[in-house]
Amino acid sequence: MKRRDLLKTTALIGGLALAPKGLTQGAPQNRPSLGRRYRNLIVYVYDGFSWEDYAIAQAYARRRQGRVLALERLLSRYPNGLINTYSLTSYVTESSAAGNAFSCGVKTVNGGLAIHADGTPLKPFFAAAKEAGKAVGLVTTTTITHATPASFVVSNPDRNAEERIAEQYLEFGAEVYLGGGDQFFNPERRQDKKDLYALFAQRGYGVVRTPEELSRSNASKLLGVFSSSHVPYEIDRRFQGVKVPSLKEMVQAALPRLAASRQGFVLQVEAGRIDHANHLNDAGATLWDVLAADEALELLTAFVDQHPDTLLILVSDHATGVGGLYGAGRSYLESSRGIDLLEAQRASFEHMLRALGNSPEASQVKEAFRAMKGVALTDAEAETVVRAIREKVYWPEGVRHGVQPANTLAWAMVQRDARKPDRTNIGWSSGQHTASPVALLLYGHGLRFVNLGLVDNTHVFRLMGEALGIRYENPAMSEEEALEILKSKAQGTLHPQDALA
Repeated sequence: MKRRDLLKTTALIGGLALAPKGLTQGAPQNRPSLGRRYRNLIVYVYDGFSWEDYAIAQAYARRRQGRVLALERLLSRYPNGLINTYSLTSYVTESSAAGNAFSCGVKTVNGGLAIHADGTPLKPFFAAAKEAGKAVGLVTTTTITHATPASFVVSNPDRNAEERIAEQYLEFGAEVYLGGGDQFFNPERRQDKKDLYALFAQRGYGVVRTPEELSRSNASKLLGVFSSSHVPYEIDRRFQGVKVPSLKEMVQAALPRLAASRQGFVLQVEAGRIDHANHLNDAGATLWDVLAADEALELLTAFVDQHPDTLLILVSDHATGVGGLYGAGRSYLESSRGIDLLEAQRASFEHMLRALGNSPEASQVKEAFRAMKGVALTDAEAETVVRAIREKVYWPEGVRHGVQPANTLAWAMVQRDARKPDRTNIGWSSGQHTASPVALLLYGHGLRFVNLGLVDNTHVFRLMGEALGIRYENPAMSEEEALEILKSKAQGTLHPQDALA
């Protein structure tokens, strides 16, 4: 091997060095048991949701809306704990490996769906539930073919192969698919020109594309695709008149169809754009997607109350960005002002960037921030935003750990005066995923004495299996085995067909 190839391989494997033999990632964890069975299962994933997101939404709901979050009520009264989120070879997971841990009960390498690094397929839990006669539903604010929903039903070596995943959904035959992703179903946009909408309709699905069509449809099976890519942020739906259904409205459409199943159902709901807003460091977009998730949670808990044979598992797959409300003023007495200032935010960065185009003037940038974020930028800040948009550069120099140019937009409106902020005092160190433990909560009848504590993310699989009486195990892979496979791939000694065997 040439020296430059050796260096390239070393860089690729990078931070994947093994821990000393005998040590594992994370801390000793609890393995709680439910102590009873259920007929129906709802798994609600708050994607990219951290405790800082919870704290900000909790404060906003109390201070600006005069109400208590449904999530806060559940955390105070029902079993909840923490999950460790690391994947097989990385302390920082991404959504497919986190979804695999929930759905398959084993750790995997980041990047694939229900599959090991050597190509060994795993059986996702919803596939096992379907074999047991359960109806299946997926509802998300991302593309319906995105990593988290897909990890519960299909196996694929590439989480980004969303055109193929759409075909796998047709083959799988769940009763309900609701989310975004027209580009993966529409023959005018698919590379192979296949009309997935027509094929789903031939299989008996009602195909709906608008909120009005969703509310009018009486089809027993639904494919609902409401946007080209991900479903627009709740802040844009609510304040900018973007015509898409809310997460609550999608859940409202899914539940009665699934509840009609004689054998019961499994449903995954994903508040997926919390993660995306955090990647962008967009505090307003994060807040309103968390609040929208809470509205859907109210609906789900009401359903569980009316159907005591239903278990709800609420879980975050990982934290993203972790924008915290920081102390401000003498003895931090001005800190809460940051919550009040969030009220002026009326659009996401995604919406702003679309409105500004590829070559805005500084005056346009200043007006967009004033109207959509409630922030008066200085001339210098506006020029920095212009440069980031036009040149597609990491600017200023310190903004390097997230998504551009959105992270520059976030930088331009951060708190400048810690004594008495005139801008919200929510700060970000990155737009990436983190390694921190995140929330796990159970809601259902007969759970009073369950103690969750700290559990591994793979234990969600065991809780689901116990709930429905579906017991099986997927093959596990060791970190050593996975690293050897990654090393072989990087060196080119693993033939592509070996990786897919």
